[in-house]
Amino acid sequence: MKKTFLGTVSGIALTWIIVGCGNEEAASGSEEGDGTPHVLDLATVVTAPHPWIDMAEYFAEEVEEKTGGDVEVRIHHTGTLGDDEGSIDEMRLGTVDFVIGGTQNAAPFLREYQLFSLSYLFEDMGHFQEAIAHDSELTEEFRNLHDERDLGFKLLAFAGGGTRNLANSIGPIEEPEDIAGLQLRLPDSPLESKIWSELGAVPTSLPWNEIYSAVQTGVVDGFESTLSGFKGSNLNEVTDYLSVSEHQFMVSHFSMSTLTYEQLPEEYAEIIEQVAVESGYIGTENGIEYDEEILDELESLGMEVNEVNKDAFIEILQPLHEELAEDIGASELLDMIQNLNHQ
Repeated sequence: MKKTFLGTVSGIALTWIIVGCGNEEAASGSEEGDGTPHVLDLATVVTAPHPWIDMAEYFAEEVEEKTGGDVEVRIHHTGTLGDDEGSIDEMRLGTVDFVIGGTQNAAPFLREYQLFSLSYLFEDMGHFQEAIAHDSELTEEFRNLHDERDLGFKLLAFAGGGTRNLANSIGPIEEPEDIAGLQLRLPDSPLESKIWSELGAVPTSLPWNEIYSAVQTGVVDGFESTLSGFKGSNLNEVTDYLSVSEHQFMVSHFSMSTLTYEQLPEEYAEIIEQVAVESGYIGTENGIEYDEEILDELESLGMEVNEVNKDAFIEILQPLHEELAEDIGASELLDMIQNLNHQ
């Protein structure tokens, strides 16, 4: 099958890191610190292989090295510390120090995150990468929103994570009308419910780690997800059809407990902020690579994979952007994305 990933990707994560992260003092490691060991916990709901796991492992290794072993980051994957919303609640209390997850599941805490659930929001991969860069106007505005709302957790970086596609156990989805009546699992996002209801789906809100059993038992017919999340959670075992819709570029957040941040020595906090940005770029790059590799693997495993009529979906969904952005108070953020002059 011909690969359909939008845009042309140039450069590698290391180039972005060198260009984008200029804090040389933090990069050279801590000269002072407080000499006190700090053991910090990072939660994510996915299972390897997944860009979020790669981000977490890179982050843990680099932070430990740059702090001379004074900061140890323990990675808890596969939702062992709870689902996304539960982990974020714990992060706000300071009992979890970091969360890497999807912005859809952070939307209950910051409603503007629903903006990234708009289907076909970005024109291509270049547009997407420019929008979520650590020094972009959009990223800065979201950092400010975290601080202004006193959410209890800081946004360290945005990342990609691959494109989101449709999978189900009923039949191939090629045209928008094929979704009519489909019981579709979605994150807890009112905006996403509106989008898929517009296409005739019957939305059901479920945590990520309940999808397998929900499809297996017929509670839902299908779901939308990244390919990394799909394969990492073995969801190919309970679905037969994968429709390559690429309706979203996955926007991931790498966030940190404000309490933890304020309790750390300044030198360590600076290192954590820099390495998180580096991790974000790695997550974006690896998401692109996983998409290509996993799509080939799924076809070899016998899944029925098809392309969708994207133009038909775009014709229905893009006109909703301004209305839905206004509903969540994110019209200015939408303008920032639409007005980017990317190459």
